[in-house]
Order: sequence, then C-alpha cells, then structure tokens
Amino acid sequence: MKMNKRFKACLLNLIAIVAVYFTFSLLINSGTLTRYHRNIIFTICINIIMAVSLNLTTGMLGELALGHAGFMAVGAFTSAIITKAWGISTVISFPVALIAGGLLAAFFGLVIGIPALRLKGDYLAIITLGFGEIIRVIIINLPITGATKGLSGIAKLTSFNYVYIIMVLIIASLFTLGRSRHGRAIISIRENDIAAESTGIPIFKYKLFAFTLAAFFAGVAGGLYAHQQGTINAATFDYNKSIDYLVMVVLGGMGSITGSIISAVVLSMLPEYLRDLTALINDLLPAIKITDPRMLIYSLMLVLMMIFRPKGLLGTAEFSLLNLWDFIVRHVKRFASLITRHLPERKKAITMPEVPKYDYANLDLPVLETKQLGIRFGGLQAAKDVNIKLMDNEIVGLIGPNGAGKTTIFNMLTGVYKPTSGDIVLLGKSIVGSPTYHITANGIARTFQNIRLFKSMTVIENIKVAFQTRMHYTPMEGIIRAPRYSREERGIDIRARELLSVFGMEDVADTPADSLPYGQQRKLEICRALASNPKVLLLDEPAAGMNPKETEELMNTIKIIRNRFSVAILLIEHDMKLVMGICERIYVLNYGNIIAEGTPDEIAHNQEVVAAYLGTAAEESKEESATC
Repeated sequence: MKMNKRFKACLLNLIAIVAVYFTFSLLINSGTLTRYHRNIIFTICINIIMAVSLNLTTGMLGELALGHAGFMAVGAFTSAIITKAWGISTVISFPVALIAGGLLAAFFGLVIGIPALRLKGDYLAIITLGFGEIIRVIIINLPITGATKGLSGIAKLTSFNYVYIIMVLIIASLFTLGRSRHGRAIISIRENDIAAESTGIPIFKYKLFAFTLAAFFAGVAGGLYAHQQGTINAATFDYNKSIDYLVMVVLGGMGSITGSIISAVVLSMLPEYLRDLTALINDLLPAIKITDPRMLIYSLMLVLMMIFRPKGLLGTAEFSLLNLWDFIVRHVKRFASLITRHLPERKKAITMPEVPKYDYANLDLPVLETKQLGIRFGGLQAAKDVNIKLMDNEIVGLIGPNGAGKTTIFNMLTGVYKPTSGDIVLLGKSIVGSPTYHITANGIARTFQNIRLFKSMTVIENIKVAFQTRMHYTPMEGIIRAPRYSREERGIDIRARELLSVFGMEDVADTPADSLPYGQQRKLEICRALASNPKVLLLDEPAAGMNPKETEELMNTIKIIRNRFSVAILLIEHDMKLVMGICERIYVLNYGNIIAEGTPDEIAHNQEVVAAYLGTAAEESKEESATC
C-alpha cells in the first residue's frame, strides 16, 4: 500500500511537471507571452533554484548562511567569461559554462565552508556574510570580470527549456537527496548534532557537503542569470540579494522545499505588481513619493509571519499534490492502479545492513576498559583515576550522587570530551582522541540523560539515521535512486522494523517522534542506539521520568537487549531497584573518583557507599534488593 501511494505521488508530480512545461512552451512559442513576461518566468525559475539551494544549508542543515549571492556571482561571471571567450557552437559552450560556473562556486563553497562551518549561529552568519562580500570585492578588482563596470554583451542564451529543466532537476535532486541516508544525516544534524554524531554521523563532513552542494546549485543559477540579463555587475550580488533569498526560505518554511518554491514565486512576482501599486499611490497621494516599497512589504511580511506563523508557510512539511488534487486525478490514479495490477510480480533485491566485524578475538579480556582516566576543566578536577572494566555481555551499573561525574565519564567514553589523563581501550584498542562518529562506528553507542531525538522525523526515520555507518550508497546514487540505494533502503527498513518489534513499537513506526509518550521516547532512543550494532551500550538514566510500570518493562527490555544483541551494557541510573535488579556489578562514583566496586549485595553493605550516596535509605534498598 505504501509503495503504491508513493508511485501515485510520483506519477502525479510527473504529470504536473510535464503539463506546466508544455503549457508555458505553447504560450511562449505562440507569442502570447511577451518578452517581459518571459523574463519574469525566467526570474522566477532562477529564484526558485536559489531559494531551494539555500534551504539545503539554512533549512535542512539548520545553519544560517548570509552570503549565498556570492556563489551566484561566481557562477554568473565564470559562465559569462567562458561563453564570451568560446568561439564554437553555443549548444556546447553554454552547458559547459553553466557546469564550470557551478563547479567554481562549489570550490569557493568548499574553501569558505572549511573554516566557517566550525562555527555556529550568529558567528556563522557573520562569517558567511563577510565571505560573500569578499567574493564581490574580488570580482570588482579583477580585469577579467570587467572590474567595476562588470561584463556586457553576454549572449542571451537562457531559454525556457534550459531554465525550467535545470530547475526541475535541481528540485528533484534535493527531494531525493532528502529522502536518502545522506539527507537523513543532514536533517539529524539540524535536529540535534550531538545525538547525530553519537549515531555515527561525521557532522563536519555532512555540513561541508551540504554547503558545497548548495554553492554548486547557486553557481548554476548565476550562469542562467548572466545569460538572461546580458549584462552583469558585481554590485548586483551584494548582501541585499542574499537577504532576498533568505527571506524566501524563511517565509516558505526552513526545511520545506515546496515552501521555498511557493515563496520564491510570490516574492518574484510581488515587485511587478508593486509597480502598479506604487504608481496608483503616487497619483492619489502626490505628497508621498514612494519609489521602492518592496523592502517595506518584505519587512511587513516577515514581521507578520514571525508573529502568526514562526515556522514559515509550510514549516518543515512539504506540499502534496496527491492530497490536494486527489479528486481531480482520480481517473489517472485508477489507470495507474490498473497498470500496476497487471505488471508481473518479481522479487525485489534487498541488501541488508552490513554487520560490523569487530577485530576482537580474546573474550577473556574486557570489551571496554578505562585506565587511570581523568579530566580537568580549568581548575576543576571532574574525574580522576577512574578504572572501569566491562566484560562481554555484562550489565554493569555506574551510580553516584548528582554531580559525581557519571555523565562526564560517558562523554569521555564517546569522544564528546577528550580526557586530560589516562586511556580508554575499546576491544583492545585505544580510542582516546577519536571523534564521536568514529567511536560509534567501532562499537560504542549511547543514550542521553535528556532525551535527544530527531523530533521532526518519524520513529522509523530516527532509527534509520543510526544505520549510517552500515550503508554504502553514495549521495549521487541516492539522488538518482540507483539500484544499490533501493536495495539498501529496503534492507534497513526491514531491520528498523525488526528493532521496533523488540520494543513492541512497530505500530508507531510512521508516527512523528515528538508525539510519542515519554516512556516510548526513552525506548526509541535505546532502539536507535542499537541500530548501529554496538558492542558496548551506554545507557544514561534510561528510567528517568518513568512510572513504576514503565520501569519494570524497561528492566525486562534491558535483559532482552543483552541476551538478543550480545552487547555489554554500562548503566547510569538513580533508581536503585532497577540497578540492584539487573546489574551484575556496580561501580560507585563520588566527586569524580571510584569509591567502591562489587556485586549489588556488596555495594548495598559498603559503609562508604552508604555514607556517600545511599544514606538512610540504605536499609530500604537492601530489603528491596533481597526481594528482587
């Protein structure tokens, strides 16, 4: 049923694309649309390309970039220089010029992104704005670009065929990319970069990829713009133009490609209608001389949108032709259903996610061991001489009062913090200094004290993100829907639903993650951690906020996880009934030091532990542990 619905949606979109193309082609070729109207159509298509490409960085990735017009300028001048210098057929020179402009813009995006994407928020916005202005100043001072005068006499090669087909290809590429493992990785970074890296995603790599790809598309749009106008000047591509495209993204919805398309169409046509409105106002009120009300209207629209619709027109959702036009194309859907019903069924190839082969043969040694582990934050010694051993298939507790340093230990084990002393040995190899995604790929997965889900994604999409290290199809294979993409995606869908069935959550697979009750959100986070097929699972207060019934279910689930997935578990928890009921050994941490180690019974009778942590409730805990 799901695949049938997807087929119908694709068919409907294809019909709409072809219908729009032939409609406008007929109007242009018949002379119904004047040159003025054609230029408006070309401008709309170019603005759509710029808006959806910026949405890749600002919406899908969640990084505020203010220098997008700079990449457009690089593409515009590069392609114009090539076509002016190339004396052979424009059938060859123009496509080559567009690609060259896009590639050079991508190069600039790569060079700018390497330092800029290490920053976040306002700092990133400022540095990208500065780089955009630097690009413009460089163009002004180069003789080959015409210096301050710019370039003129550029052949007007941009036609409806070129601009429409390129626009459709770029939009389709972004849609298919967003629904691949690479797109899920990019969106997960926007949702929660710490959780994304903990699932094995190299954050900086994907930030740079998205930024560079967006720059490439902007460069192509610049080439189309240059060969539409015939004359270009560096002053055109200032920060105001970058702001124009950012407004389109914000108004449409940061993360919604169709939202960017709608806002780009509206804001491209708005200045043309404002011309008549300006003339009317000046005639009626001659004392008020309005020259360009565009920025006033833009500002008002932004203010109203932020007040009444802060997420933009569509937010992160996408406009669906299938849902809107279902009654119009009912006969088309019946025809499509008739065709698919008579097609011969064939078994579809499936590639299951790769099972990591951990290089570890001696099961008598610990799978995870810390040696004299310590970390200092300035003058504060948060942890010192921490020695923990975790054997294969063992459930071990790490307890201690609030502020004892338990989560700090987890952060060192997963590469969030780099220890200032000591060593961490995973499966016989030191992992100190390794990035979080590398540690995840090599056998450690974790959950968080405060739940970190990708809330705009569905339950099953959250889990699919964690298969990142176990899949191999490239971004291009994801965009064009290559056979390897289809095989691997079918494989992880099967595995993800199998994981959900372990937790009894298969019925909520397609439910938004943020709509789950608290207990199921906790389970989903554990399920996502298991998707990376870890050898060591770190659970940071998994029972926090759960009622007694949910806690009891969690205890049974943890035991099932250990037995079914052959994984060693290190558990931080304040619920002593849970700890005493499932842990085989317990470490007690106080002020960053291990003060006791032993079985639950030994810990319950340890006077130092009683004084430091269990306190007067010790006897109650002993009685509860004795009855478990």
